Amino acid sequence: MLSTNKGGATSKARTRYRVRVTRTGEANQLSHLAQIESLRRAVLESCLPVILDGKRTRPRPRLAFGPAIAMGYESTAEYFDLELESRVSPEDVEQALRDSLPTGMSVHGVRRIPRFFPSIDASVNVVRYVLSGSFPGDAEHRREEFLHHNTIIVEKIKKGGERIEHVDIRPLIVTMTLATPNRLELTMRFGPKRTVKPEAVVEKWLGETPKDLHVLREELFSETAGGELILP
Repeated sequence: MLSTNKGGATSKARTRYRVRVTRTGEANQLSHLAQIESLRRAVLESCLPVILDGKRTRPRPRLAFGPAIAMGYESTAEYFDLELESRVSPEDVEQALRDSLPTGMSVHGVRRIPRFFPSIDASVNVVRYVLSGSFPGDAEHRREEFLHHNTIIVEKIKKGGERIEHVDIRPLIVTMTLATPNRLELTMRFGPKRTVKPEAVVEKWLGETPKDLHVLREELFSETAGGELILP
């Protein structure tokens, strides 16, 4: 049931919300575009007072999404911004969405944000991954040597293999910690011309990618000029 003001009617002020969603299990097989469509459908089915983009043949809710995620990754840090015609409590928004999300996706939190806030995609520039797999016994020694280099070049082959880009990933690595023998915590900067998949970092570090490597996108951040990491 939607929250109302003291007069008994839902507030008519347009309000913006930032929604955090997790994807686990079978949901990790969704492409980024398929995930976007699933979230749009969930918002439409939620019966929330959504604002529709009427310029399209098929009206759809006006949403803004975070950075793309690769198929096969699990995540506890999928975000999207949602604007509603009327003010609804974050708790009611969460409940309405929870009942309409597909299998493997769940709401991890909802908060009200100012309408002038920059979108998630425009503001975040750091991602933290947790990678687990069968790492070799000398992985920690190799990690220390790896991070000792001032320059670490990886090749990025663009779609179709027509072009190869060389990216120095050393300045992109904020932290790289082997928390346990089989768990790597990797925090990296990303952005135009400098986005590298965590598998590429692991392959450069170890010379190969473990066949049982599991990738979890744990968190997104905005990095300030002073190096502070701020949650979206």
